[in-house]
Amino acid sequence: MMRHLKSRRSFVRKLGAGASAVLASVAGTARAETPKAEASLAESAPLRVALLEEEKILRKLHQRFEQAMDKGMHEDVVAMFAVNAEVVFNGGVFSQRRNGVSRLYRERFPSGKTGGRMEPAPGFELAADTQSDSVDVSPDLRSATAVFPYSIQVGMPFETESSLAAMARLHGEAVRTWWEGGVYKVTYLKDVTGSWKISRLEYDTQSRADWRPGGSYAQPISVARFSTCFPADQQGPDALA
Repeated sequence: MMRHLKSRRSFVRKLGAGASAVLASVAGTARAETPKAEASLAESAPLRVALLEEEKILRKLHQRFEQAMDKGMHEDVVAMFAVNAEVVFNGGVFSQRRNGVSRLYRERFPSGKTGGRMEPAPGFELAADTQSDSVDVSPDLRSATAVFPYSIQVGMPFETESSLAAMARLHGEAVRTWWEGGVYKVTYLKDVTGSWKISRLEYDTQSRADWRPGGSYAQPISVARFSTCFPADQQGPDALA
């Protein structure tokens, strides 16, 4: 009987010692991990601030882009692009700032009175899920992607001798214009000076309508995508999308 009691007391003492050791180990681990977690939080706080600052800069850059387009300041627009940038517009890819991008914004857009801000055509407003914008800056602060809604006038010179074109010319209007809405899908990169530049810009068109501000009607229209590239089309894209 006494041997049994002694064995039981020994087992309880060992169990208690083992439990104490486990608790001490857990507590020690928690103490060791807490400073690491705090350090991680401390390191992420400056990064979050930096990401927000870069996002503000990119939003201001896009505002300048829209303002320059609205005012027809196409030289300023071209300067916002990276050297190897590309623009996707109406099924065409315009490559390189000095070549395709310059051709699009310095030649094609001005000749078609394209790019000015325009209120959405009645009944053709963008869907709610495409009206919000977003900017996502990479953790290394060297690249970013963004989505911005747009609502603009687009046009092209009449190139045919149809009766519609003849009537337009009689009224001093040699350009067919319409409303177009969609979203810009943008990729940004920092250049060697640390300035943000547009690396890729895609006009993702959602809808088009024959409409002008003050007009009493708006009806959907279809516009032919690019089918001819530069130099056959002197204002055309470098490739077809």
